[in-house]
Amino acid sequence: MRNKVLLVEDSKVVQQMYRSKLTIEQFTVLTADNGVEAIKILSTEIPDIILLDLMMPVMDGYKVLQVIKTDPRLTDIPVIVFSARGQPEEVERSMNLGAAGYIIKATTKPNEVVEQIRKVISQKPKTKALVHYRIKIDEHAHDAEKLAADFSLQDFSCPVCKTPMLLELVPDFSHETPWFSGTFFCPECKG
Repeated sequence: MRNKVLLVEDSKVVQQMYRSKLTIEQFTVLTADNGVEAIKILSTEIPDIILLDLMMPVMDGYKVLQVIKTDPRLTDIPVIVFSARGQPEEVERSMNLGAAGYIIKATTKPNEVVEQIRKVISQKPKTKALVHYRIKIDEHAHDAEKLAADFSLQDFSCPVCKTPMLLELVPDFSHETPWFSGTFFCPECKG
């Protein structure tokens, strides 16, 4: 059975070149022109690996990587960042978000890209998920009442089963300083 690759790349020339190369190398290839298209494809397809450009219109690769590594259905899919840029901070940020590898387009030949894809697929269980936090809020804590109001909660109990809700914080790397996106969920109802 052929391994399935999702190639997320906004350059049609690069996309076509790698689609052809990967098809010749016996991969099934799905393509997306930007991050939003990639997320849409991932709602119905689970590829064996993702080759992800960083600098794209609509939704950049960092945000796509963050979505993949925080979605329990997608988190185990290895992602190789495939970028024209290779500054140390970009490589570090990608790896911290859970990338399995980083390839610089200009200095890597197509055969080396295929080799890297095969290597990462063979090591698939070794990818890491993005760390996130689940916090129980003390309803008597400073600003707890305002927090409940901001999230339209009566209190910090699940409206369905009355179990204390948890605040889930996920790192959001679209900001220069540490930043988190948060949602409340019920550990019993999972909603």
